[in-house]
Amino acid sequence: MTPEDEEFERIMHERKFKLDSTRAAVVAQDYYWIPIDDQTPIGVKILLLGRGGVASLGQYVHRPNETQFWEFWAPLPRKRP
Repeated sequence: MTPEDEEFERIMHERKFKLDSTRAAVVAQDYYWIPIDDQTPIGVKILLLGRGGVASLGQYVHRPNETQFWEFWAPLPRKRP
């Protein structure tokens, strides 16, 4: 492991995120997707996770009597003041 890799690992550990098992994405260790339900915000920007595991920024629209593509949602992160 190079010094740069070691430094990245140290920073990731302190910030509660890590590389996933494929080492292709960084994931939070204390932040989780929320299942779509009747409390899911409608008509505002949120992160959405579809059936195939692909995330998207968008607005959730509930369509009664239709199979829903979106399975999970998450609020957007914000900048520290």
